[in-house]
Amino acid sequence: MVSTKELDHATELDTMLTRMQEMVIEYIRKGQEGESQVVDYHSPEELYKVIDLELPPVGSGIDGTFELIKSTLAYSVNSWNPRFMDKLYAGTNPIGVIAELLLAVLNTNAHVYQVSPVLTLMEIEVTKAVGKLLGMGEKAGGLLCPGGSASNLLALVTARNKFFPKIKKEGYFPFPYNKKANYGKLAVFTSEHSHYSIEKAVQVMGLGSDSIIKVPVDETGRMDVSQLKRCICLSLADGMTPFFINATAGTTVLGAFDPMKEISVVAKKYTCWLHVDGSWGGTAIFSDKVKQEKNWFEGSELADSFTLNPHKLLGVPLQCSMLITPHDGHLLFAQANSTKADYLFHGNPYDLGAGTIGCGRRPDATKVFLAWKFYGQQGLGARVDKALHSATEFTKIVRERPHFQLVVDPSPFLQICFWYLPPQLDTSTKDNRVLSIVTRELHKRVNQSGEFLVDHAPLKGVPDFFRVVVNAPTVNLHRDLEKLLDAIEQANESIDWQQSILK
Repeated sequence: MVSTKELDHATELDTMLTRMQEMVIEYIRKGQEGESQVVDYHSPEELYKVIDLELPPVGSGIDGTFELIKSTLAYSVNSWNPRFMDKLYAGTNPIGVIAELLLAVLNTNAHVYQVSPVLTLMEIEVTKAVGKLLGMGEKAGGLLCPGGSASNLLALVTARNKFFPKIKKEGYFPFPYNKKANYGKLAVFTSEHSHYSIEKAVQVMGLGSDSIIKVPVDETGRMDVSQLKRCICLSLADGMTPFFINATAGTTVLGAFDPMKEISVVAKKYTCWLHVDGSWGGTAIFSDKVKQEKNWFEGSELADSFTLNPHKLLGVPLQCSMLITPHDGHLLFAQANSTKADYLFHGNPYDLGAGTIGCGRRPDATKVFLAWKFYGQQGLGARVDKALHSATEFTKIVRERPHFQLVVDPSPFLQICFWYLPPQLDTSTKDNRVLSIVTRELHKRVNQSGEFLVDHAPLKGVPDFFRVVVNAPTVNLHRDLEKLLDAIEQANESIDWQQSILK
């Protein structure tokens, strides 16, 4: 039998936290130094050689484990570095780290109120508050989900169960296969530039990828509402039943905002659930300046559900995603999706897990609640405003720089998308294959240098291009963003493009 004295977790944790604090502070400070590397790049084969990833039969204790932690920090991507501009998130902030530590210490589950009373109320209040920002009124609220894809899936499942409750029990048997069915093959409408999670969700639900109808977009990447109407009419002619329209607030590649207000009119006409996937751009609603000067959120109050990811634009630690609705908040999801799990849920309306697809729930709402408490709405909004200003200024620099060309001008949001046109090549014809090769090769060399981490992307009918995400509040226009263009030019100087293109 092990005595309580032998298991002095408090003392052991004190020792480890002291040691960890020194390593973490050094890591963050190094990341925020302007000239430090984002990553010490190694291939998977190389990484296996420099890090001990063997799992031993006998524990290695504090020293051995901290040696591994040290190596993990050394060879991981430092997202605190402002030159990390690869994905739609950036490094977190001090209160974010504290929030994660709090959750680790509590080590609880946010499925029933009984085991997480304070954290449950935090989730209820923060989702209500976000609902009010979206203009959804006093009955707004929602739930936290493990990522934007999970939030979008829960929105689709909820819409189906509300419109067609028999499917929940009997399964999906549409007309004409089931002559008694009051619905045909269910149709989901989303833009050509929407996130792939919508298609994944439809697969999970057993509707099939063919039930997704991709709506064409305009020249800036926004859903074309006239095309949406046409697509719905064609689906009805084919005997399908439109039931779900997904609008996007901040597309993954270009950052476009679909016109929610116009789309809501179509949704109402055809009795469709209107969902907004604002995983990327949704939290721009925290900015009063955005609400005053942009039309991005016109009609947000008309959505039936709205996904937002504070772990992206607001710097809340990964992951943190919420699904908001004006229809009785979190209670809507319980009404639509709950099953009889009486061994866990005992009829308490504060048991948030009753409305989700899973069971165990990390209390991610705590992280955004504490961030809001620490910075206030104005502080979080100021982060958004700074990012938008930096993106606008960087767009101007790219526009004026020789041999660089913007894909969309001006940049719709915080992604600046461009090509580099090597002066030693004839790129006047805009050959898709050649420009894609150029982009991929330059991208590889810039990223593997470790100085920057950026991404590239394709679009239908368009050659691959650089996609630079301006998010971190520490990013500097000249030290970081202009320097990236220098790095691309320097990488170009060492390449024999004739050889690369002929491969």
